Amino acid sequence: MFRVRVIAAALGAAVAFEHPQPSLADDAPQTLGGRAGVEWLTGMRDAMSRLNYRGLVAYLKDEKVNSMEFVHGMSNGIEHERLTSLNSPMREIVRDGDRVRFFFPETKSVMTERVPLNRSFLVDLPESFVGLCDYYAFLVGDQEYVAQRHAQAIEIVPVDDYRYGRKVWIDTESHLPLRFELLDENGKPIEQMVFTSLEVSSDAPGLEVAPAAASDSYSEQSSKREIIPIEAMDWSLDTVPVGFRISGYSRVQHPPLKHPIEHILLSDGLSSVSIYVDEPKDEPFLEKPNKIGAVNAYARKIDGFVVTVMGEVPPKTVHMIANGIRHQKSKE
Repeated sequence: MFRVRVIAAALGAAVAFEHPQPSLADDAPQTLGGRAGVEWLTGMRDAMSRLNYRGLVAYLKDEKVNSMEFVHGMSNGIEHERLTSLNSPMREIVRDGDRVRFFFPETKSVMTERVPLNRSFLVDLPESFVGLCDYYAFLVGDQEYVAQRHAQAIEIVPVDDYRYGRKVWIDTESHLPLRFELLDENGKPIEQMVFTSLEVSSDAPGLEVAPAAASDSYSEQSSKREIIPIEAMDWSLDTVPVGFRISGYSRVQHPPLKHPIEHILLSDGLSSVSIYVDEPKDEPFLEKPNKIGAVNAYARKIDGFVVTVMGEVPPKTVHMIANGIRHQKSKE
């Protein structure tokens, strides 16, 4: 699972938010254990980036278990990661700094994307937790054993039901994440990741983080992204849950699409929602919700454009955002 989140302070003038809900920022974070929980997560994020480690990972999604091998290393100041599936369909994902390559052995193809630095395949955390206590509580839980290693549990609890919670078990020795759960509105796991074995090494990575697939025999495809000023956006968002801000606006083209589509990225600093705007289409369109694992999506047709809102957030969040999207050049 790889999630791209770009955090910026930009807030488009066309964006309107619902009336703010009571904030817990002034009187609650410390009583909720915010500082200690954030310190654990900050240490985990640093260890994930700095250490050389490898292990076997079980990933649970849609009641299916996938086994993968994960390798991480730092060499010459550049982070490297390799994630390899151990069962069909075979996949291999390799990250070198900001370049990510997805290898598809059955089609002998490889797709390349550029992503922000320091974004792990396994657990995606923001670079800063400043401001997040308005929308999440960071609770220090019990200590347990995971993969025969002593772990400290940290719970990330949202203050409303517009975002999901998280729970992470952190190795008390290495500070690496041993287990991670994404929790729905009722606190039930909808995605889980757990190391079944973990080895931390002082040696710099070598061929372990290089792709096993022979990339020179693969056909290459690359996604393209053009960053656009938010002020140039032709869309307004009339209903957005408090805390979510526009953090990016771009035009992207992912193979096999033959044309670019607009991408508006919203984030509260931890959870993110993407809005994709495809070119006008004449064929009939049925508005409907969709769900894949923890990702909820809702698509609408607005002035002929197909607008899809999707993210690892509850269904009510994507519905609320989708129903408030307006085309500023609408003739209606």
